Amino acid sequence: MRPDPLLDRFCHELRDNHGCHSLILYGSRAREDATPASDYDLVGIREAGDAVRDARLVDGVYLDAFIYPEAKILAPDASLIHVRTGKVIFEKGQMATLFLQRLQEIFEAGPPIFSADEVQARRMWARKMVGRARQGDLEGNFRRVWLLTALLEDYFVLRGEWYLGPKESFRFLSAERPTIYGLFEAALAGDADMSAIEALVRGCE
Repeated sequence: MRPDPLLDRFCHELRDNHGCHSLILYGSRAREDATPASDYDLVGIREAGDAVRDARLVDGVYLDAFIYPEAKILAPDASLIHVRTGKVIFEKGQMATLFLQRLQEIFEAGPPIFSADEVQARRMWARKMVGRARQGDLEGNFRRVWLLTALLEDYFVLRGEWYLGPKESFRFLSAERPTIYGLFEAALAGDADMSAIEALVRGCE
């Protein structure tokens, strides 16, 4: 990784303020495809204490650090798989390295599979939301936004695939499933009409 004075500052602060003995950088700055607006996404590990979040604006850049006790790191669950491709900045023994390896194992094992009735319920929910969004009033407009947000995650989970957040999901769809990517692009446009949203709902089923 290239020298990064701000990351060095965060390392010192998380050590001093939270007692972190291990630190992982993940997200766009770990992938080295960050933009000036990108956060510093960090996971800090300390011996004990509550899980806390240290989120603040520093020199025009957002820090978003999750601080966990060792107990959480020694028994991770699927809620943390988005960290699996992170980079260890410093660590106690191999704790952070083994944590990332365990997350990769969870990822490779695959996500929970929804039952057939849950899949059907989510499909029916999306169709119902289209009808309510057509009302065009305040609640209808809210439901339209809610539907568009939920559809991205549902597209993946209904297919037994991990949902990894909007950035990774759209990157994957653009490269691997351009037809679905195009449906999302059309439905999420500022001037999209309900026909574009209906087409996306059908495509996500």
